[in-house]
Amino acid sequence: MKKALIIWGGWEGHNPQVIANGIGEMLEKRNYNVTITCDFAILINTELMKYDVIIPVWSCGIKSEYYLNPLLEAVKGGVGLATFHGGINWFEDERYYEMIGASYLYDSSCEEYTVKITNKNYQTTVGINDFNITSEKYYIQVDPSNNVLAIADFSGINTPIAWTRSYGKGRIFYTSLAHSSEEFFNSSNMKMILNGIEWCSNN
Repeated sequence: MKKALIIWGGWEGHNPQVIANGIGEMLEKRNYNVTITCDFAILINTELMKYDVIIPVWSCGIKSEYYLNPLLEAVKGGVGLATFHGGINWFEDERYYEMIGASYLYDSSCEEYTVKITNKNYQTTVGINDFNITSEKYYIQVDPSNNVLAIADFSGINTPIAWTRSYGKGRIFYTSLAHSSEEFFNSSNMKMILNGIEWCSNN
């Protein structure tokens, strides 16, 4: 049985507890052993290598090498990390941005736009067609080595919305979607996130 660690917290406007519990329920149906916590100390008080995937549901950057270092070591050692939206800024540190494959600049007000799937044969996007969503547009600096899975038109520029990458032996999945719980539970978006978690935990 695979083990998932879900850590929630940060800005309450992103409904982290609701989303964390929703992910946990869905992963349990997929036969995961799930740990859900808002206790940040789990990063230093628990052997992270026992988990297959870590899922932060946490926004607003934390500045702390004390908590970041064990996370980076765990992912380098083979633990997957799957996150979304504000998770791009879980830690405010260049090493975290390197792991995620991007850094956050700013966002827009919520508006409807089309998410275009660029790789429909990949494990995280198989069976998912282009879909519309009403969400913020995240303007970000993106590592060109990312394996981009989905894009959206931001003022005439095709901007990455979802990607995978490697960090050491660990697998990373990120999508900028899921500003609210309603957006998270959008069927196509939710399927992509769950597939991303599955891909990250298959190391």
